Amino acid sequence: MASSPTTEIVSPELRKRRLDEVAQAASVDTSRAMALALKAREDGAVDALVHHLVGLHHKDAGRLDEAVAELGLGLALEPENPRIMITVGFCLLEAGRRREAAQVFGVAVKLDPNSADASCGYGWAAESLGALDSAESGFNRALALNPRHADALAGLSGLAARRREWDAARRYAEQAAALDPNQTDALMNLARIEIGVSDFVAAEKLLREIIDRPALKPIARANARIMLGDALDGSKRYREAFDAYAQGKSELREYHAGTFGRPDSGSALDAVSEILTEFQESPAEGWSKAPPSAARPVYRGHAFLMGFPRSGTTLLEQVLATHPDVVTLAERPILLDAEAEFLTRDGGVKQLSAIPSEALEPFRKAYWRRAAEYGIDPTGKVFIDKHPLNTIRLPLINKVFPDGKIIFALRDPRDVVLSCFRRSFNMNASMYQFDTLENTARYYAKVMNAAAIYFDKLPLDVFRLRYEDLVTDFEATAGALCDFLGVDRTDALKDFADTARSRRIATPSSAQVGRGLYDEGMNQWPRYAFALKPALPILAPWVERFGYEPS
Repeated sequence: MASSPTTEIVSPELRKRRLDEVAQAASVDTSRAMALALKAREDGAVDALVHHLVGLHHKDAGRLDEAVAELGLGLALEPENPRIMITVGFCLLEAGRRREAAQVFGVAVKLDPNSADASCGYGWAAESLGALDSAESGFNRALALNPRHADALAGLSGLAARRREWDAARRYAEQAAALDPNQTDALMNLARIEIGVSDFVAAEKLLREIIDRPALKPIARANARIMLGDALDGSKRYREAFDAYAQGKSELREYHAGTFGRPDSGSALDAVSEILTEFQESPAEGWSKAPPSAARPVYRGHAFLMGFPRSGTTLLEQVLATHPDVVTLAERPILLDAEAEFLTRDGGVKQLSAIPSEALEPFRKAYWRRAAEYGIDPTGKVFIDKHPLNTIRLPLINKVFPDGKIIFALRDPRDVVLSCFRRSFNMNASMYQFDTLENTARYYAKVMNAAAIYFDKLPLDVFRLRYEDLVTDFEATAGALCDFLGVDRTDALKDFADTARSRRIATPSSAQVGRGLYDEGMNQWPRYAFALKPALPILAPWVERFGYEPS
């Protein structure tokens, strides 16, 4: 919470003198200005600059909720102060409140179009939301305003690394680090580049230097440890790699515990159980197949690509995006309106089961309207809506889009769980479950159990596709998928890697997909069998069910 004024009586003259000292220090020594602002705040000062500096102090200390509250007091005094707005945006971004951050930065850009910090902040928020074109635009706009903006250069470096444009990524990162040796994202990108070009020794050295920095923020240190795991994995030092992953994941869990670990926050496992329980308690006839809509759709077909994170959905989406008769959208919240109405409150699923199909038309219109906002025009095309965890939303999808097809991506459950554990995601309730291999396995089993029941009870048109089949027999597997979707088989699908490199992929798979087909993603788990022991019994039923060799 914000600092409370003391009971000491301070004369107006003394208060003014202290505010003047704060203002003078703010332009030359931010640390001293923050110290003076804290004292002024304790003395009861009501001043936008004081609130801003105290908010910065709380932000630097990691007390983000206190920072936002304090900055809010400053905005109450000066609602159109872009500097305070920018600081609020970065606090929200660090707290994982990405949509709010993007909105705040958008306001800051309007308040001060000449602020490079506002444009750069908008770029970072857009990237966190997966809007990579908007992110690149924000970073470039910041550089046009200030060519020496290290944060914007670091942002462009990260985007280039996603596309495996290693030379450009290195150039941007080195420029950023030269301008600001404390620009951690630039240093992390340099390590990411070394991993990308298989110089694991150089990557390890860089990452250990980053981790040892005393002023490094906790979330940056956690992510550096996870990347260190990748460097050690590349060097085939698997036990050391696991230790790095485990420590990084533990630190991420601790960092986000205040948001996702509270007893009242509700876990992702509970959410899956609650939806499934209401579904099973609903009358079966409520889920029978609805008659086709009288309205003729403009699209040729509609399919939902799902499964579980790290099951090959990004690879599959990029393959399909290469088809001339297919348009895809990856992990955008276009089902949000129906989800908010029926999946986020008690009794929503039961209510959904009783609603006639025609009454859901407003939610269909909202879905297509949101798709259009992301630049999707499905006219005459097969539209693929890709989101791995749409699996838990299958009752909603079946009810709102009864003619929608389901592409269910599978991969060896042991490789899936290991991969989820080894990656750092934008944090949400589901990703919070990936802190240990055992917890990741529990969440996987929970989602797969729900999927099995939905596939058994709902009138779904499902195509199950194994990642391993796509890698080892691409032509036959991709051809069968084309048949399922009602589009012609085409050799163009083989060029998906070129398509992927030219597109903006927001998931952690971006660099891997740009490599094209490779079998290194198969059968990775035996290297970490020593660490997977607690997870293997949980995964065994799904290993058997999906036809993989037992442990």
